[in-house]
Amino acid sequence: MFQLKSYKSTLKRWGLSDNPFRSQPPEDIKKLGRIFYGREQELETAIPALYEGRNVLVRGAWGIGKTALILRLLDCLQQEVAELDEKMLVLYLNGVKGDSAADFYRALLLAIADSLEKENGDSEAKAIVDSLQGRANLGNKVRKEGKVTLGVISFGASSESGLPSKIENPYALLMPILDKAQESFDRVVLAVDDLDKKDTVVVQDILEGSLDLFRRGEKRAFLMTGRGFTDLQEANLKALGIFSADLSLSPMSREALYQIAINYLNLERETPRDDPYPFSEEVLNLIVEYAQGIPRQLNVICEKVLRQGAMKGCDRLDEATFRPIWNGIQKDLTYQLTPQMRQLIYIAYQAGGISEDIDDRYLEQLNVQTFVELLPILKDLEGRDILIRQEQESGDRMLPSKQYLPPSKSDEE
Repeated sequence: MFQLKSYKSTLKRWGLSDNPFRSQPPEDIKKLGRIFYGREQELETAIPALYEGRNVLVRGAWGIGKTALILRLLDCLQQEVAELDEKMLVLYLNGVKGDSAADFYRALLLAIADSLEKENGDSEAKAIVDSLQGRANLGNKVRKEGKVTLGVISFGASSESGLPSKIENPYALLMPILDKAQESFDRVVLAVDDLDKKDTVVVQDILEGSLDLFRRGEKRAFLMTGRGFTDLQEANLKALGIFSADLSLSPMSREALYQIAINYLNLERETPRDDPYPFSEEVLNLIVEYAQGIPRQLNVICEKVLRQGAMKGCDRLDEATFRPIWNGIQKDLTYQLTPQMRQLIYIAYQAGGISEDIDDRYLEQLNVQTFVELLPILKDLEGRDILIRQEQESGDRMLPSKQYLPPSKSDEE
């Protein structure tokens, strides 16, 4: 049985009030600022672009740190604009439901109208909110910095329906409500953080069908996430000229991940330190290697290893204590997978990753005829952190997470 008292006692002995590692970045903006590291160049590129009303696209693999970058970026932007004594509306939208352009417009419409109603008591905005909010649960956390309003908005499905759908033509209302927002604020920045989870065809449809939305208004900017596009979609995206800055987040360096782990530990330490205790330097270096450049992998591995070590009452997490803990984590996770998933991981290890140029013999072993048939499965496994997307010159390659056991010699024979 899990002994919570003993577990907490070990954490306290390590100088920690709690396990600081989470798969998602901290919701608390101040905490996020304390752990953020290694993307300063991206901040320096995006802050002036957004302030000037230019659109920014942030893209990269799942778990690469897009959400952390966006939240840190908006916080820095809010603070810097506040020093200029300008009135600015910054909205961060997370969890936008649906897979169509109309769903995207409704989400924007609801978020902007909700902000205008709260800011100005606008009757038209209230009517829009009343019409839409009955079909969606809207969570809105508002923070003020001088005249700058930062609204962190999340969308949750209600039992009645997953989407707000009473307004059939949301685009017709969205444009004037955006213009009204610009009359109330000197500048408006809209950040949409979950488009990378939608099909690239849907994202392309939104961008191509909304050119005046993205281009109209000199003091209005969009900050959006995205993933890889096909060569044709890339050409179309560049031809549209929507984004002034295209930030592609690459895997982080080992030095950056090492420092991020220390920053997380300092969140729960009574006294901040510069070392990785209770991890030894050797063990944290191993974990950084296993994270494969992905911040979320780093956090997930650190969380599990720290918890297991505390449960066992370890004095510290050195190589002697880490190895059995790590082997146990790998076995537990691997044996939870279906045989089909284990087979795919086995093939991914054998082939050095799965990509469009995968050999036909591996496709045959996976009972598919083309790489395209694998895409839904690969997307699902990527979203569950079972496969890690790595961008290479030859194209994207899906590698197995180090959390899962590699094939044994007997498997390979």
